[in-house]
Amino acid sequence: MKLKSFTIPYLTDERLEYAKQYLVEQGYSYKESLAEADFVVLPIPAKKYMFENLEGKTVFYGAGDFKGFDYNKIKSFLLENAFLTSEGAIALYKENSNMSIYNAKVLITGYGRIAQALHKALSALGADVTVCSRSRESAALSRFNSANHITFDQLKYKNNYDIVFNTVPHIIFTKPELDALSSDVTLIDLASFPGGVDTLYAKSKGIKLIDGKRLPSRYSKKSAGLLIGKTIHQIIKEDFS
Repeated sequence: MKLKSFTIPYLTDERLEYAKQYLVEQGYSYKESLAEADFVVLPIPAKKYMFENLEGKTVFYGAGDFKGFDYNKIKSFLLENAFLTSEGAIALYKENSNMSIYNAKVLITGYGRIAQALHKALSALGADVTVCSRSRESAALSRFNSANHITFDQLKYKNNYDIVFNTVPHIIFTKPELDALSSDVTLIDLASFPGGVDTLYAKSKGIKLIDGKRLPSRYSKKSAGLLIGKTIHQIIKEDFS
């Protein structure tokens, strides 16, 4: 089946304007009418109601368990999105601090794609990076990449990190871990819901806690949108040619 035309029902997501631009540049025809379109592009994250009345259409969406093609599961998308997220995390820190990253003592919790991209960017800026992760493989990899390494039980030890970036999507910063942080730390939670921090206790201690969710859509809408378009084009070439 050839896919030649498409529509985007929810263009309120600015990223999809750039995805549309990319797909048109690749030769696809944009249709205002769903009936005239071969495929439909939905945002990230997609919601169940967005799939109503799409029977018989090929659907590309981001994140979820729906019928169609989830571009958020494509490895190349995840890798490039990780770099956009890491860039946004650094921008978010600079917006909320008057301290340099150079020579800063930085802790990254977790060592998946986003954490690894962030580590690379922070190291290039001269930060002293420590990684906290669970597996022996991630510990070895972080050390190979010139980071210090600690385990999660060591988060309870008193420390002097200037910046903490959390990428773990479950609560790891509870009372003992938050009590161990210095009073002037900046804690940026990049993890998806429910995040990694006991926000009520962090606020009660006066810790500077910053919500870092959905960073590509906050700082790099065009790049994030073009990446969506590029990934959909890649899927079509591989699965529909």
